[in-house]
Amino acid sequence: MTGENLGLLFPQWQGSGDNLSLYYGSQLIAKEFERVCKLEEVAVSLEKELCVERNIRGYETIIRQMVDTSGLLNERKPKKVLLVGGDCGTEPMPVSYLNKRYDGDLAVIWFDAHGDLNLPEESPSRHFHGMPLRHLLGEGDNLIIEACFSQLSPKQVVLAGGRDLDKAEVNFTEKHNIPVFSAEEAGECDPLVELIKRIGFHNLYIHLDLDVLNPNCFPHVGLPATGGFNLGQLSDCLKALAKSFNLAGYSILEFSPSKPDDIKELKPFIDFGLHFLAE
Repeated sequence: MTGENLGLLFPQWQGSGDNLSLYYGSQLIAKEFERVCKLEEVAVSLEKELCVERNIRGYETIIRQMVDTSGLLNERKPKKVLLVGGDCGTEPMPVSYLNKRYDGDLAVIWFDAHGDLNLPEESPSRHFHGMPLRHLLGEGDNLIIEACFSQLSPKQVVLAGGRDLDKAEVNFTEKHNIPVFSAEEAGECDPLVELIKRIGFHNLYIHLDLDVLNPNCFPHVGLPATGGFNLGQLSDCLKALAKSFNLAGYSILEFSPSKPDDIKELKPFIDFGLHFLAE
């Protein structure tokens, strides 16, 4: 895309450890978008040898890819960002960029079965896709935090559909009063809209990790968790949010297909993204 909106393809998979299907999944989603518009792609290594450094597996590759993303955002200076990503570790640059651009007037709804709030030293897997939100909140590896454009405050964050949080993540949300809505609580979307309006935010970033969906209706993820949204329920919720706020950013992440046809089930979320980019 040219102009004020940026469609970004960042097929990073290293944050998941060795799940290369996330790379191919993001490429499948990108092809659907590119029927209508071109996405800018961040080059990603396919080298499977990932060393643990600073308590993060694949650290050197991940931070290099972050820096490349930062450079692209600095060059394009978009007003809005669509992120088609591999793993959730792709979020720090676009979210922190938009938070800076909107001078902190940005609510972030984290649609995800997981909290992504681990510190590197807390994570048993050392996989970065379990850590990006904690880094966006200013805690974690100092080099990653310094690479970000800005930091979020806890009042900017709402977890929706979270149901598989580690003990340390639960402790963190409770300590910082970060709301955690179940899929049932968030299903009609009214509680989310009312909360964000009450706090006073006008702009919104929607993080969509597809494992927020119920695996009975959408199993094509690396870390499925029992329960969650059904497809129609989540689609309606996204539309309601977009009507209530200025949607500054939207991501689709963690698609792990077993066959190309699995992409068909994502049509509502791809259409939502196309509409967002066209505005």
